[in-house]
Amino acid sequence: MLLGNQATFSAAVTNTTNTSVMWSVNGVAGGNAAVGLISSAGVYTAPADLPSPAAVQISATSQADTTKSGSATETVVSDITLSLAPNQASVELGATQLFQAAVTSSGHPDTTVRWSVSGAACASGCGSVSASGSYVAPQILPSPASVTLTTQSVADPSKQISVAVAITSTFSLQLAAPSGVPAGATATVVATLTPVPGSNPSNVLAWSLSGQGCSGSSCGTLTVITTQSAGGTAISDSATYTAPVAAPNPNAVTVTVTPQADPTKKAQATLAIQPGVSISLSPFTATLAINHRVTLTAQINGSTNSGVNWSVNGVAGGSASLGQVCVVGSNPCQTMTSGTALQADYIAPGAVPSPDPVTVTVRSTADATKSASTQVTVINHVLVSVLPGSVTLAPLAVQGFTASVLGASNQNVVWQIQGTACSTAGACGMINALGTYTAPSIPPTPDAIQVVAISSDDTSQSGAASVTIFTGANILTLHPSSVYAGAAQGFTLQVDGSGFVASSPGPGSTLVIAGTARTTTCTSTLECTAPVTATDVAIAGSVSIQIQNPSGTASNVVSLVVAAPNISDAIIALSSSAPSVAVENIVVVDPTTAGVSVPGNDVDIDVAALGTFSTVNNSCALGGNPIPLVRPASGTATADICLFSESGLDTSMTYTVSGPGDITVISKQPAGLGIIHLTLQLPASAAPGARTLFIQNTNLDKTAASGALEVD
Repeated sequence: MLLGNQATFSAAVTNTTNTSVMWSVNGVAGGNAAVGLISSAGVYTAPADLPSPAAVQISATSQADTTKSGSATETVVSDITLSLAPNQASVELGATQLFQAAVTSSGHPDTTVRWSVSGAACASGCGSVSASGSYVAPQILPSPASVTLTTQSVADPSKQISVAVAITSTFSLQLAAPSGVPAGATATVVATLTPVPGSNPSNVLAWSLSGQGCSGSSCGTLTVITTQSAGGTAISDSATYTAPVAAPNPNAVTVTVTPQADPTKKAQATLAIQPGVSISLSPFTATLAINHRVTLTAQINGSTNSGVNWSVNGVAGGSASLGQVCVVGSNPCQTMTSGTALQADYIAPGAVPSPDPVTVTVRSTADATKSASTQVTVINHVLVSVLPGSVTLAPLAVQGFTASVLGASNQNVVWQIQGTACSTAGACGMINALGTYTAPSIPPTPDAIQVVAISSDDTSQSGAASVTIFTGANILTLHPSSVYAGAAQGFTLQVDGSGFVASSPGPGSTLVIAGTARTTTCTSTLECTAPVTATDVAIAGSVSIQIQNPSGTASNVVSLVVAAPNISDAIIALSSSAPSVAVENIVVVDPTTAGVSVPGNDVDIDVAALGTFSTVNNSCALGGNPIPLVRPASGTATADICLFSESGLDTSMTYTVSGPGDITVISKQPAGLGIIHLTLQLPASAAPGARTLFIQNTNLDKTAASGALEVD
């Protein structure tokens, strides 16, 4: 019988006038969604998903005598075929490609599919796919540059179809730099990464210097000073290059910029280091509010400092209308026109000058042809801006805001929350001194909030960002949020968020897992739980999680990550001479039991205490200290230990001891009250030192009692 189809069964009851019967499937009255449903009239509807085993037993029990029944066996089969479009694709770095799967059957199966992506660069480097088939390519080009996208039928997991996806990299990287830089001087080098429209490659750039006649600092130094949008989707990185005081021989220095997204697209620029006298002034540009100051620093290269002259728009020392050059920190201003001091303060005038900006120039007294300038734009008052400028947040969501103060060196601000409904503390959320905003649990009325940054330099000036609180159902976190594929027992998923409908008095919200509604318990508007089956997480990929409210509205879709278990453990060796190791990627998942943890506990599988076990009187001496294991002089010896966990330890779990495999667990027996009795075997050749005891349950959750054993 095909998935979802119907068949009518009849029962013949003899030797009684009451011929009514009660129908059941696999012993369940009326059946259920997993094995199929049967009506009081004997109409059996096969399940939409293949049951396991595929053969189900349909029984009719006499109402006149419930000890009398008859049965028939029905085998549920699948004729599902899958198709996938597009059946081949090329996706640019960080771009999105929507794939669509079609389930075809003569029956009425569950048409939900699961999506997964695989490849040599997985799990972190091959992109991701959502529950709706939306594939997002990785931001960094994998090697090889292809992945396999697979869709699998939920109704019949044996039916799946795959498509090869080529990851392409066609962004451009340009490097703008001067052809020459005086020895000891500075120059700006700009790298612009321009993605293909719709793509989103990693914008991380690595900068380096090299030259035939130099190495290290003798080639100069590079300081990346800013990363910003260059218009459209282009990203611009600016770096300050400081040439060495002595020109190398040969005098060419190469700046190399390597994009993390695709190192083959690196860009280079060659700068000629010009020997001789030069002068530089920093910063190159500045914006100041009236009456504010900025410190300027001059540098003379290739010569000793015999003195400098300072001017503003050609006026020595400046003027009241143009702004003045002053001794650093002097108040009132001590005007500087010349001298050996290479630092000076420029103080903006009390009104915006004309023309604006003004030019502050420093010129060598030894060689008047050598000078450098800074352009200063003067504004009426400081300007405060807040980013992001406008956001819509779910209740209890956390958002970081940043403020910048244009026109003053003092960037400090005071954060506030303002709005018509914000008179009550916490009604509009909270913000700390760092600009981290936490939304309220309930949207205020009216739902209009402003996050305000007030300048500490000028409290009359402020900037604001608009915040709107989302009123529908919204999922913030999952517990667990990730598990290993192959969990054998299923588990409870806890969803935290907002806008849910409590189960009491009901009807409450429903958790939809992998497209299927589950029996859900919502204890409040902020928390719901529902069961996840072993079938849901049988293969690596992602499982879609969504909240459906009784009104018919649905929340955002969040993915429960199902990670492939690691095949083997990697040893990260540390020592006193090498106490740290870099570039080690460690992938971990949440314990599947996290959703049913008692309050205050993060995990259910753990070791609360351990001790020695006496086989003479079957007693366990629990404690907290490491257990000594004494090696025999020859041959092998055994040691009996006991472990306790609040969640209980049993013989279905796997127990192993760290090390080269010289210590083995040869017996495991229950000792009652969540205690397990283990018998260890250790040879005379066992390596001495601290050992860790690992415990793994059938859901592949793993815990470690670090240093629990000490081999003596």
